Order: sequence, then structure tokens, then C-alpha cells
Amino acid sequence: MYTASILGVIKAYIFDANNPYRDKAMSMLRRIVVEPVFGISLAIAVIAFVTGAVNPNFWTVENWEAILRWIIALSVMAMGESFVLISGGIDLSVGSIAAASGMVLAYLIHCIGIPIPISIFLTLLFGLSIGLFHGAFVSILSPPFPQIMPAFLITLVSKIFFGGFAQAITLGWPIVLHQYRALALVSTTPILVTILLITAILSIYIQRFSILGRYVYAVGGNIDVARISGVPINKVRLFVYGYSGVCAALAGVINTSLMMTAYPGTGLGMELFAIASNAVGGVSLAGGEGMALGAIIGSFLIGLIRNSLVLTGVSPYWIESVTGIILAVAVVTDLYRRLRIR
Repeated sequence: MYTASILGVIKAYIFDANNPYRDKAMSMLRRIVVEPVFGISLAIAVIAFVTGAVNPNFWTVENWEAILRWIIALSVMAMGESFVLISGGIDLSVGSIAAASGMVLAYLIHCIGIPIPISIFLTLLFGLSIGLFHGAFVSILSPPFPQIMPAFLITLVSKIFFGGFAQAITLGWPIVLHQYRALALVSTTPILVTILLITAILSIYIQRFSILGRYVYAVGGNIDVARISGVPINKVRLFVYGYSGVCAALAGVINTSLMMTAYPGTGLGMELFAIASNAVGGVSLAGGEGMALGAIIGSFLIGLIRNSLVLTGVSPYWIESVTGIILAVAVVTDLYRRLRIR
């Protein structure tokens, strides 16, 4: 019944040529498609209203703290992914890097006894080294192949390898860290917000106000023109994949500090959410467009949808399916925007 009513409204406002409000409806629809921020803002408002009406617990402080904590880890990962996507590449390994980084952090602290600050630093170096390896691999094989092919190949291999590595460190057993109170400080809301702000400011500054950022957009926009213009393409690739690796490792640190237990599977699959957050936030999967701020806004929408599904009684097993649908819609929307510009 509700579906029929909704379809009736759509038919009346969009497909009925005699409806005086048809032009306004079509104008708003185009604005939603062409302007990602407007579309996301509208979606957030609608989702919040509907979820709050169905379950009043949506508006509680505890629920919003839970949303914020999950969104921050995703946003940090998505911002790193945004550099790779803007450069015309892709990183499918960020979820596995986060999972492996969480286990590495716990192993360094609990099994070896290295102080927490040094362990965190070494964990970030672990993520950086993986990212630099990805960048070097893509640089070696591009050309002769288009850069997306070696990027897809090496990050897919790393996704599988480091997903298994996270399991192999402790033979699949979690590492409990409840006795390390200093690590719990990382998961406090002020520290998490500070991490998000620092990462966001750094990412936006590099993308919008630095020569390196202009190089990233140039490589993603038209790599042949960038090469002729003297852009150091290989150095750009090393940077974007290295930055993505560091952000993924930082997300792993956040996840581990939130639970105070390192589980081998924590973070696996987050690459889908990171890529979807970027696509929804206006970062083109074809490269050359978007920014880290869009990744943050997209992460907020994904996190809100995830929370709303749980509060409205939808099985959590549907979350990834819904995210896949969102990603598909975002890709189609991006293609529409590109065709419209041409």
C-alpha cells in the first residue's frame, strides 16, 4: 500500500506533464543528483526524522556517541582512500590493513611490552610501509597497463594476505587489553574528535592548498597531460597509497582502543564502506574530482544508515547489502554528472 502511494506521488509530480509543480520537482531532483552535499543533507534529514519517529532511542546521547565513534574510524579510513580515488587508483586493502594494524598494535603492547605511544607509532609505520609498497608496485606496472589494473590487483592481494595475517598473528584468538588504561584514552570522545579534526585539516590542506594536492588531481584527471606537464607521477602514487595505508592503520588503532580488545576480524570489509563514503560524498571513482570533506560527509550518511537499520529492527546482515546499493546509486550518479558536464 505504501509503495503504491509513493509511486503515485512520483508519477503525479514528475511524469505528469500537466502538473504545475512538475518543473520544481524535476529541478530539485537534478539538484540532488548534481550537488552531492545537497542530496546527502536531504537524505540525512529524512533518515533522522524517520528513524527518530520509529525509535525514540535514536535521539539519545548514548546512541549518538556510538554513531560518532564508528563514523570517526570510517572517516579517517575514507579520507585516506579519497587520495587514491582522486588520483585515479583504488585501494581495496584498507579494511585488512586496519584489521592487521589492530592486531599488530595489541601484539606490540601485550606480547612484547613496548610502551603504548611507541606501539602506536610503529603501527602507523606498518600501515605506511604497506601503502608505499602498493604505490611502488603500481608505479612499476603503469605503464604499460592502465594504473587501475595494477592497483586493483596488488590491493586485492594485500586485502587477502593481511586479512589472513591478522588471523595468523594469534591463530585467530583475540588479545584482551583491558588492563592498559592509557590505551582507553584514545577512545574518549575528545581525543577521537581531535584525531578526526587533525586528519581532516591535514587532508583538506594537502588537497586544496598544496602543490602536491594539485598533482594528485592532475594525475587523476588526465595522466597523459600530467606526464607531459612534468608532474612526478610515481612520487604522487607513493604518496597517495602511503597516506591511505597510514589512515587505514590509524583506523585500526581507533577500533582496537574502542573495544580494548584486538579481534582479528575487526576492520575486515570496511573498504566497502570507505569507498561508498567517498562515492556518496562526491569523490569520483574515475578520478580527478572530490575532496576529503565529501568523504567525511559520506561516512556520516553511511554510519547513520547503519545505525538506523539496527534501531528500526532490520537484520544487521542487510547492512552490507544496503551499502552496496548505495554505492551503485552513487556510481550511477557520478556517471550522470560526468555526462552532464560533457
